[in-house]
Amino acid sequence: MHASVPSGETLRVQERFVSIQGEGELAGIPSRFIRVAGCNLRCVWCDSPASSWYPRGPRVAVDELVRECAAGPRHVVVTGGEPLLFRETATLTQALATAGHHVTIETAATVTLAGVHADLMSLSPKLSHSRPPEASWAARHEARRRRPDVIAALMTGAWQLKFVVRAHDRDALRQDLLEIESLLATLPLRDDDRSHVLLMPECTDPARLAADYAALVPVCRASGFRLGPRLHIAIFGHTPGT
Repeated sequence: MHASVPSGETLRVQERFVSIQGEGELAGIPSRFIRVAGCNLRCVWCDSPASSWYPRGPRVAVDELVRECAAGPRHVVVTGGEPLLFRETATLTQALATAGHHVTIETAATVTLAGVHADLMSLSPKLSHSRPPEASWAARHEARRRRPDVIAALMTGAWQLKFVVRAHDRDALRQDLLEIESLLATLPLRDDDRSHVLLMPECTDPARLAADYAALVPVCRASGFRLGPRLHIAIFGHTPGT
């Protein structure tokens, strides 16, 4: 189905590519990725600094993005940066849905956006260990990163919660889990919703992934959380466009 898009609307796009979804409940599904440049956080371990710390990329017409997606796959992931900062993301996602695409939005869940469409809202709240050391950003980052009201507002449809945890350090992992449980206690979750909470190791080294996964297995068994894969890291390493 052809999707009509208002002329002149553009998004600053850092990269766009086709790969498999590496994370979350849809891991392994062939997907087209649109990575929007621009973010309101500055995570110290950000794996896409060209969309946050040093945002760059051309402005691309929304209708051009929709035409590209028509070539497939059906699944499209709109990520960043923080795509919910930009009103054009709503136009893009509505047009993709009209064209028959399944749309996942990857967001840090610090802001909402009216009119946005998501078949899966992938929420990745940042824990305290994401705080950057730079004085110019630390206070702003800390003030913005934890927004349980926004998370709850974004949980109206299909959703998943992904948390980056320090699986390689037992004491640090314990702190991360306490912080996660504190946040979850503020959200409208049922007991069976815990399987939609994923723990992902803070790891960009393929050689270490197996050990980090192993460290999270007993945690998931005890908590009911899901082990979050990082297939793109395991297959391609820490490489842009994968």
